[in-house]
Amino acid sequence: MFKIIAKGFMVFLLLGFILPSHSLAATPSFKDVSSFKSEIEYLTGKEIIFGFQDGTFRPNEPILRIQAVQMLMREIQPEMEAIPNPGFKDIKPGERGYEDVAKAVALGIISGKGNQTFDPRGKLTRAEMAIILSRSYELGGIYPKGFKDVSQSSKAYWHISAMAANNITVGYPDGTFRPSQTIDRAQFAAFMTRVIEPSFQPDNPSVADTLLEALVEITVLDYVADPVEPILYLLDGNTNEVVSFNYDTYEMDSVKLSLPIERLAMAGGKLYLTQSKGKHSPYWFEKEQQGAYAIVDADSMVLEKTINIDIDPYDIEADSNGFVYITPGSGQFAPMVGYNGATGEVISSQQIRAASFMDMHPAENKIYTITTDTSPRNISAFAIADGEIKGEVYSPYHGTYPMEKDILLSPDGKFIFNSTGHVFRSSATDSADMVYHGKLDRPYNSIAFDMEFGEVYTSNKKNYIQAYDYKTLKSLGQLESYGAIDHLIYNEQEKVLVILSKVKLGDSTVNFTGLEKVYFEAEE
Repeated sequence: MFKIIAKGFMVFLLLGFILPSHSLAATPSFKDVSSFKSEIEYLTGKEIIFGFQDGTFRPNEPILRIQAVQMLMREIQPEMEAIPNPGFKDIKPGERGYEDVAKAVALGIISGKGNQTFDPRGKLTRAEMAIILSRSYELGGIYPKGFKDVSQSSKAYWHISAMAANNITVGYPDGTFRPSQTIDRAQFAAFMTRVIEPSFQPDNPSVADTLLEALVEITVLDYVADPVEPILYLLDGNTNEVVSFNYDTYEMDSVKLSLPIERLAMAGGKLYLTQSKGKHSPYWFEKEQQGAYAIVDADSMVLEKTINIDIDPYDIEADSNGFVYITPGSGQFAPMVGYNGATGEVISSQQIRAASFMDMHPAENKIYTITTDTSPRNISAFAIADGEIKGEVYSPYHGTYPMEKDILLSPDGKFIFNSTGHVFRSSATDSADMVYHGKLDRPYNSIAFDMEFGEVYTSNKKNYIQAYDYKTLKSLGQLESYGAIDHLIYNEQEKVLVILSKVKLGDSTVNFTGLEKVYFEAEE
């Protein structure tokens, strides 16, 4: 079952807006309306607009600023006890529309035109329309393609961008938005209807299935997702910092490290980071190797300590009891070491092929590794317990299946995934462990799992996401993103797929790390 995606309009559902049922059967038609007829009748049925006494709507007349505010307040119906006087000279208490204007000012939707004026009879522009609609409905999102006549320095830029990102406006065929152009009554009704009832939104191939919510300047070396909070912990290759990034509020905090950082693990509210003291080399042998790992408190983002170790660290895992496991990055065969994470005391070690990546079983009783400097690559398993590492168990295959330099266990611990698309079983029984299970229909560079609905999502540095059935590994469909995707993370609590991608704004040649999301609504 491929879940229904709810693009930008899912933001409204998350904010608690309820879309009322409606019937157009008894809605009066205006004799002068042809364009946007359904949208105008929809708003009439909701008693947001009424037309004129002569039975006309006058769709081509410019909508006045006060008329737009009145429509919004009729739909939003904010419950406000004391409404402050906004202090405008040109609309005063007791005058028609005053209360709606006062509410809109109090809600931060409008602010007037300066000099204590609101200009109630002024004509609304397309830019002003974008501002008041995006503020009224708290529209988020960025449309990276942009419009060639809307500069980033414009007051309306981000509001117009949010309107396009939520598929409320598509602009004109020549790539312009025409922000200073007056908007007429029919056009405003159409835009407003698309916001409050997404079924009226147009089919626009330039709007992705994702909602691009933020842009950050981070080069992600590695990351882990907080198991409870909507937070990603990222290693920034630009600044040598570990960054805490809340992908709901966009709040960020960071800790700068003195030694180069490469890999990251999280357990028990602590972040464990490998730190290099030299370049990985097959000729940097065990007796001369040195390195370190750092411990950062994930909640406070405070560096607690740095522990020096006698191997060149390559990859790291940590368990909930505070034991840390590190593979070596140099030499040819060198020890993978289990440490007391807090003190750095060596608990045990096993010889392993250097420069091996690893992943810990969710039960924290086994580590799987994959070689990166051999051909063919090999998968192995090591039983672990409180820092003790048991002897290596080799995969039953040697070169049978082409493998890339990665290994990832599914959240339920049943399967081992490799980015070639090959999938192997994970089992407590050695005879069944690492046995071939199946293959996805294409390779990937990032993968995420929704275990509740049994779906797998992959990407391969392009601007689309492939969905699969977890049990059968059969393809279910594709979703399109704005940027080339680097990382996928699924949050089961929020039912949202979080995407880190490479995004450019407009004609810029600068890549940002984009935070994109796909909000899901499961089929009934």
